[in-house]
Amino acid sequence: MKIFRLLPIMLAIFIIPTTDAEELSSIEVESSILSNSITENRYPVAIIDSTDIDSSKSIGTNLRSIPGVSNSDYGTSVGQPVIRGLGGSRVRVLSNNNYVSDLSFFSADHPVMLNLNHASHIEIIKGPSSLFNHSGTSGGIVNVITGSSTDKLYADEKITIGRSYDTVSEGYSNNFLFKKNINDVALYLSHDKRDYFKYDLSEGSLYEEGSEVHTLNNSDYADKSSTIGLSLIKNWGYLSFSFINNKGTYGIAYHAEEEEEEEEEEGEHRIYSAHKSDTYNFIGRLDNLAFANSLDFSISNTNAHIKEHEEDGSFKVLNNNSTAYNLKFNLDSDDIEKRLLLSYEHAKSPFSSNAYVPKSESFDRSIAYYSQTNMSGLNFDYALRYDFNERLTSTKNYEDSAFSISTNTSQQITDNLSYSIGLSHVSRSPNMAELFADGKHGPTNRYEKGDSSLEREVSKNIDLGLNFKSGDSTIDISVYRNDVKDFIYLRDLGTTSYDGEHQDANWSQKDAVFQGYEFSYMKPLTVGNTDLYLTLSRDDISAVFDDDTYVPRIPSAKNVLDLTVLGQSNESYSVSLIYSESQKDFTSIETETNSYVDLAMKYTNKISLNNNYDLNVVLFGNNLLDKTRRNHASFVKAHVPLPAASFGFDVSLDYKF
Repeated sequence: MKIFRLLPIMLAIFIIPTTDAEELSSIEVESSILSNSITENRYPVAIIDSTDIDSSKSIGTNLRSIPGVSNSDYGTSVGQPVIRGLGGSRVRVLSNNNYVSDLSFFSADHPVMLNLNHASHIEIIKGPSSLFNHSGTSGGIVNVITGSSTDKLYADEKITIGRSYDTVSEGYSNNFLFKKNINDVALYLSHDKRDYFKYDLSEGSLYEEGSEVHTLNNSDYADKSSTIGLSLIKNWGYLSFSFINNKGTYGIAYHAEEEEEEEEEEGEHRIYSAHKSDTYNFIGRLDNLAFANSLDFSISNTNAHIKEHEEDGSFKVLNNNSTAYNLKFNLDSDDIEKRLLLSYEHAKSPFSSNAYVPKSESFDRSIAYYSQTNMSGLNFDYALRYDFNERLTSTKNYEDSAFSISTNTSQQITDNLSYSIGLSHVSRSPNMAELFADGKHGPTNRYEKGDSSLEREVSKNIDLGLNFKSGDSTIDISVYRNDVKDFIYLRDLGTTSYDGEHQDANWSQKDAVFQGYEFSYMKPLTVGNTDLYLTLSRDDISAVFDDDTYVPRIPSAKNVLDLTVLGQSNESYSVSLIYSESQKDFTSIETETNSYVDLAMKYTNKISLNNNYDLNVVLFGNNLLDKTRRNHASFVKAHVPLPAASFGFDVSLDYKF
């Protein structure tokens, strides 16, 4: 295996004489989930900076190198984050702290309708400690931060024009950003257009009817995203309005079997979905109130739409209209941080009559309380949450009320050693697809049936963390166990009796145990006059039902080596090596997933042309070993291998006011 050829390089990193380097500078952030500073958040948070965000890839792909985080992909255009083996509506994707209300939680083939271009950073909270913000988040939260809504005037007023290109699909994007302060108003405008064609496959990745396939049909995608934001910043707080429009099409690389005669007559059969979403956000904060230090509020409305074109030329329409209201009170005293959250969300899904989920409505009403205090060096916080949820169709009604609690304790034992202990009891009500589905779903090649008698899912989680510093080296270890009562999953029956064509699949539940660990090691180095930053990490997850069978599509163990070299000016060079181990813990409907090595390199530089102009250059290469890669967490891993080796660039020009 070629990984062994890299071992001398890896060993050399440790034997090169080094001297101490300065500590990594902290990432400047504009907001966080609980407060205005990420440093106030005691929860296990991972941060991805803007320089490490690839807007040509799905949000799930962008997060897959983080320990404990993986990607449930349906090709390159669709990728949903999975945290510690949990995905779907157990992981909430937010944009500027507001829930992205799209159709992604209904099925793995639906994209998260969120454009990552111009995001300042992404926050990831692992595990159920995030339940204060949203119900049922036993997996965690992913929060994408942009400047479209802000409580302060922009420090980086600018106009940015950019273009990117990737060889593997001959894909490109053009983007534009405008950020300007006009008196007390911060104005934000952005536009991004992407066109990515079907991508190349590594040699030997896929065979059809005995012939090797070199490019993957229906793996293309194209979309446009536009955002306008206006924020009024005053001494009493701020008020912000934003409008976000996303629309595009994406191919379905795996689908129900096509009719052979029709395929022979017409050639490649086009299978795709069209998507569109419009989101209106009103966000603000009022400071120094008589009954609270401040009141954060938000009103969001989203219309999301997917049109699924089937293999026979027919199509199905899926819609979701969601309106959410949130009030968050800051009740801090001198010694205790306190938050009170009131939230309400109504979603209406008027699907077409032939869709696999009938016309449905859902109502989610919540009250949550969060408190954090420090007692003689012991940090202690807890969150309480009560939810009352309803799910409705014209003939069925599901109601559920639930109480959830999460606690976290952390303490600095010595100057170099600290620990954290998290305990939680989290309830999640089934979503509309899990309850009411009853129809064929072509993109997943399944006839899906829900069960309106499903019980709420209850997770009991313990998370133990240890942080150790030795000089300028840092080691983080996390061990967790999550006992899930009545875990809800899509169970393939291995038959086609429902309609004689698609695989029969029932939404079912069984008790399950998820357990695993995460390890990371970070060390800054200095070789001569050059600064280097080394990170090594590993994660491993096991998920077993109470009948000793495996939970399907659990990610395999992952080992990551990241090395970043800083140049004498603004340039940096980075190497990322991911070794994904083989996954041998699979169900009767799955097959073993082989191990693979994924090597990527990147060069970035900010070139100052003069006082007003900066040229930003990114050159990259992905899957440089050009190895076959399959993702065990994917519904379509056998039919949709990941792309072959690729090279590309992302270039932008900043004009600074």
